[in-house]
Amino acid sequence: MIFVRLATSEDNQQLLELTAATEMSGKTSLRIDRKPNFFALLNMRGQSTVFVAEHENRIVGSLSISLQQVFINKEVVPVYYIGDFKVAKSHRGKGVGKLLCDELIAHYSSSPADLFFLTVAKGNTRPLPFFSGRAHIPDFQSVGTFHVHQFPGRKQGALKAEKEIETVEANNEVITFLSDHYCKYQLGSVITREKLAGCSIYIIRSQSKICAAMCLIDTADVKQNVIMNLDWVTRLSIAVMNTVRKLIGFSRMPGLNEPVRMFYIKYIAVENNERSILGRLIRHAQQIAYNTSYSFVSMGVHEKDPLNACLAEFFKFTFQSTGLVVSVRDSHLLIDEIKKGVPFEDYSLV
Repeated sequence: MIFVRLATSEDNQQLLELTAATEMSGKTSLRIDRKPNFFALLNMRGQSTVFVAEHENRIVGSLSISLQQVFINKEVVPVYYIGDFKVAKSHRGKGVGKLLCDELIAHYSSSPADLFFLTVAKGNTRPLPFFSGRAHIPDFQSVGTFHVHQFPGRKQGALKAEKEIETVEANNEVITFLSDHYCKYQLGSVITREKLAGCSIYIIRSQSKICAAMCLIDTADVKQNVIMNLDWVTRLSIAVMNTVRKLIGFSRMPGLNEPVRMFYIKYIAVENNERSILGRLIRHAQQIAYNTSYSFVSMGVHEKDPLNACLAEFFKFTFQSTGLVVSVRDSHLLIDEIKKGVPFEDYSLV
């Protein structure tokens, strides 16, 4: 008999094994390991709960939910982020996913939060049936595509230094600047000191005031991205780059079944989206990655984000995911507002 319960710290090893045995399918197959502590990434996401499905004393499925405070129409609202939806291959087609979703719905049916959000790799439709066709619960709706850009580490030539890049600690000035930026997004992060923990923060000033900020984070101690499969074009591009990388000043690209050494641009904000300043910050991040033998700097932006136009000049690999949101109270106006705006997702926590 399969039953569902809340996870405890004693489940860590089995959850690590389940994660390692499952992968995110799509055009690019990716496995996200969570060594050494499955729960550490969840602690970064926010107040979290994990449900596990158990059969004969073995965990055969998982589903997590994390509470975050985000901006919608510049107002702070609670949103639940759904993640870690995994079912062991040996138990697929046996109702495990439905049991997990039923338990989640029962557990949070009386929650004050109205919105639930998740992302899936574009092309991966496998989780969707579990969240649709349920009595009293509307179906998830797409809020569009997120482009997850991977900029290779790259040795930079001499950069113009008319606007100096400073390294700073998290402080009220940085928090205010980032908050003023992300409150304009739908589902934008409410910036706090805790959200900036572990980040290296770089700023540019204009007339003594911050005009641009970038927060870099390395999450390798809580998750490791392992590429399981690539389309032939990407695989060929990586092979060519590794052959000539020393000549052209690129970092070494990762191979299959190898953890990717990667920095995340957790937050980036530039006044008026000034293209030259944004480019300078990203090139600075690429130089840091190159200096530390990291393969990529990763950054996720929605398809409607004006930053996409600024990023067109950069060589990058781009993967896509779909954002899905549901209003439990079936608030069509709220969903429409999210769709009309530019959604945000922090891909350092995915």
